[in-house]
Formats: sequence, C-alpha cells, structure tokens
Amino acid sequence: MRLLDRIIGFAIAALCAALLLGCSAATSDPPGHSMAAVAPYPPPPKRAEIPPAAPSVDMLWLAGHWKWDSANYAWTPGHYVQRPTPTANWLPDYWQQESGGWQWVEGHWES
Repeated sequence: MRLLDRIIGFAIAALCAALLLGCSAATSDPPGHSMAAVAPYPPPPKRAEIPPAAPSVDMLWLAGHWKWDSANYAWTPGHYVQRPTPTANWLPDYWQQESGGWQWVEGHWES
C-alpha cells in the first residue's frame, strides 16, 4: 500500500506541476535571465529520470540536464526545489542553437 501511496502522490504532484506550467505566460528575457555561448556542438539526448515522491506539496521537480564543462558535457541530475512563492512557475532551462554554437539559457521563476 505504501508504494501505491507514493505513486499516487507523484502523479498528483506531476499533474499539478503540468497545470501550473501550462498557466504561465512566457515573457522575453526577464531581468537575471542569462544566455552564454558555451558549447561548440549540441548536447546528448536528455536522460530519462523518474522523480522520487515529492518531499512536500510545495516542492517542484527540476529535471536533470547536460552542462558544458569547457571540454565535455556532464549530466546534472534532477532535484526538488522549494517554490519561492506558492504561485511561482518554473520556466525550464534549455540548450539553444545559435550561429556561434550552442547556448545554455538559464531557467527562472515567474509569478
């Protein structure tokens, strides 16, 4: 029964996160939003991650991603973070191809 409770809890948290992300409006480059050209070639495909049960209902799972270490990509696993406010939505970070290479665009909170 405990496993079923964890699965249900994760499903509810994932549904809530999807609904909240769907309600947010994207804005163009808010203050503190940074882009830096760091990689000469694209990152590998994202790794599949199954998040563990959320430690609390106000925690949000940030998926893992590839980081560039000046020579290679290194995987950074996903983790839970505390929302800064109950209505804050996370706009995820991502890699974006530009004319000079691949740029990492930092994720940020939006209320």
